[in-house]
Amino acid sequence: MVHQPNISPDELSKIKSKTLVIAGTKDMIKKEHTELIAGKISDAKLVFLDGDHFVVYKKPQEFNKEVLNFLQSD
Repeated sequence: MVHQPNISPDELSKIKSKTLVIAGTKDMIKKEHTELIAGKISDAKLVFLDGDHFVVYKKPQEFNKEVLNFLQSD
């Protein structure tokens, strides 16, 4: 997890699909790295949920709400 996948910012910018990036506010992944990832992907939406790296398990309703909103948006 720490070393893979090793994707460069240039490679991220090649992603053309609508993308949702979700992280916890107390995530082990640095906030600036998460912002870089979302910023390099055109048409990416960035969401921070209150919690740590395991926010999907600890707050599934909030996580699922964000995913559903993303999937239903144009």
